[in-house]
Amino acid sequence: MMNTGHAMVRWGMVFALAVVLASPSAQAAVIKRKKAAPVAARQRVEGAAPAAAKRKKSASVSQRQRVVVLDLEGDSRGRVRAQLDAALRRTRQVSVVSLKQYAATAKKSGLRGAEASSEAALVKVAPRLKLDSAVGGAVGSSLHVRVLDADGQVLSEQEVMLTRGKLSAADAKKAALAIATAVRAPRTAPVLESPRDVAPAEPMKPAEPLTPAPPPAVVEAPVPVSPGAPVVAERPTEAPPAVAPPPDAPAVAERPAEAPPAVTPRPDAPKKPVIRPDAVAVAPSDTDSAELMPVDPESHTTTDPFLEVALDTGSGGTVGDEPVRPPLARLFLGGTTTWRKYCARPGVKSCSEFDRKAVDDQLGDRVDYSSSVPYLGVSAELELLPLARKQSAVRGLGAVLGYRRGYSSTNVTLVGDAGQSVTREVVATDSVLTAQALYRYYFGLGEARQLLGYAGLRAGLLTRAFDVDESAESPLTGTHRMFPAVGLEVSVPLLRSVRLEGAGQVFIDPKPGEGFDDEGGALGLEVSDYGTSVSSFGWEAELGVAGELWGPFGYSVRFRLSRYQDTFSGAGTRTGWEAGGVAEETYSSLHWGLTASY
Repeated sequence: MMNTGHAMVRWGMVFALAVVLASPSAQAAVIKRKKAAPVAARQRVEGAAPAAAKRKKSASVSQRQRVVVLDLEGDSRGRVRAQLDAALRRTRQVSVVSLKQYAATAKKSGLRGAEASSEAALVKVAPRLKLDSAVGGAVGSSLHVRVLDADGQVLSEQEVMLTRGKLSAADAKKAALAIATAVRAPRTAPVLESPRDVAPAEPMKPAEPLTPAPPPAVVEAPVPVSPGAPVVAERPTEAPPAVAPPPDAPAVAERPAEAPPAVTPRPDAPKKPVIRPDAVAVAPSDTDSAELMPVDPESHTTTDPFLEVALDTGSGGTVGDEPVRPPLARLFLGGTTTWRKYCARPGVKSCSEFDRKAVDDQLGDRVDYSSSVPYLGVSAELELLPLARKQSAVRGLGAVLGYRRGYSSTNVTLVGDAGQSVTREVVATDSVLTAQALYRYYFGLGEARQLLGYAGLRAGLLTRAFDVDESAESPLTGTHRMFPAVGLEVSVPLLRSVRLEGAGQVFIDPKPGEGFDDEGGALGLEVSDYGTSVSSFGWEAELGVAGELWGPFGYSVRFRLSRYQDTFSGAGTRTGWEAGGVAEETYSSLHWGLTASY
């Protein structure tokens, strides 16, 4: 009977505990503990961590100091300013406002040009763009950088070394970090002195210690007892006995709790969000994201100099950190003005030697041709440098193709043995074809190495044909030449709009009677009339000026002198040419026109 009673008591206690746990008050305690759990833990469980990280990132972006890099004195093309702007963006320590946006805002205030970069303009524009600082300076042998606050006061100054008028990658990074440090440094507020006639404030009384509130009483639910179970009396909870200090212990006075000192937040310090324990994670709406993530004015643009595109102006060059480069192609279109002179003398080595003889000794047919007026024509030349965008020495490899054609109408005089002369009008065409490979070594000149010059070598094939109208029944025959040539060329820029250009070529065996077409053996007569064989020598020299006028378009004006000398041997078909002779041909031409570069 006793064992049965003990068993009933144990089962009754288990049943009472189950009822207590299932009661509404117990469930409320569980829910309360769940609500008191950290919000961050619930967010990780519910998948809200990405949204919180996104808001944290946007908040850090909005907290960055806003800076603008102004125009630098002496930086005509803005290359150094662009380098400094790009380096400052790459630090990701400040928010850089575009100069274009700054200039547009300054223009609305009536500030333009250099006036927009002054300290007075900064004071007007800074509140509108919410600028904290601005970067200015001057470019000379080195870069002098000044960092100004929104009130135009100088925060810091530094000197940065320039290499060939540009910032190296290391110097640009160093300067950008120094600027970011100066901008982000805390700015001390001026200390205000209290007036002497104001009495000091009374000392603060020590704060009274706060008595902690007693914990809330927990009302336990009554334990239901089954009708057959015995009533068990609960043992009252005994309070711990008070510990009395020993009689010889010294008395210790309690120090009153001091109130924490008042902390004045910085004006520019970000406000920390207050997280309540019972806060519920809510997905951000479109309105919240717009406020938390301010759009960077230049988030849609790129600051990488390699991706910047600028139309080549003919002298080569890009915007950003890239070095100046030659154009990929250049086209010349224009006209020619040409003077031609031709002479042929038998039995001598030069025309001047024959003319110095006595009149009685000047025997044999001799021919003189001279343009009474210069004849006009058209000219076109195309230069191709397909590897110009390379950074190695192969960028100077290319080719040049040229074509010129002029129309001549002049008088020809033929003098016979008896001294009689015949003069007839002759209409002729002068045609030149050029196909040569070239290599150029480019170098930069000027303060910022923005003027591109070159020295080069060219070699290839040339043809020159002077065709006489057969219907004129003129005793003058034309000349057709096709020959290889090799030469040098140089271009020295003085200004962007002025370049001095020069070139010279040597013709390798440019003998007459050589051409693409020899219908009826007409080309052979150019040699057989004066001898059985011929050896020739020739050269060409030119000097001119070129430059850029607007954008990719420019101009070119050159004077070119070409000379050929043919020495004949053996007997020719003309009178007095039994022992050969000499023929000399000279072209003096002026080439003028426009250029287009890409």
